[in-house]
Amino acid sequence: MTQPFIVKATSKIHPGKAEAYAPRAREICQLVEENEPRVLAFHIYVNQDQSSESVIQIHPDAESMQYHLRLLGDKVRETFEYTDFEALEVFGSPNDALMGWLERATEGIPFTVHPVHWGGFTRLWTPTP
Repeated sequence: MTQPFIVKATSKIHPGKAEAYAPRAREICQLVEENEPRVLAFHIYVNQDQSSESVIQIHPDAESMQYHLRLLGDKVRETFEYTDFEALEVFGSPNDALMGWLERATEGIPFTVHPVHWGGFTRLWTPTP
């Protein structure tokens, strides 16, 4: 079994923009769910005062992440009206094309790649109500 490709992106939400941004964030989640069947998980969390968000994505491989960027790149760029990209962490080995894109997209912000997977598993389940 191949290792998953996980991305954690952190952004600052512009002061006073959280309320306007929330429906756009939910729209992105819905677009991913409806149009990217290979994505294992996609979540957006905000802190208590809604000044910061973290987006967690779990893909089966780097190619799934590339597809995500092609499909939703313009939609994600629209969020820059509400947020400032602050950091990106990648867990897994991006291929050369994806690595080039990630390096360009993160110019000037902290960017970390954790390419070595020592072990672990992904357990997906349906929570009991």
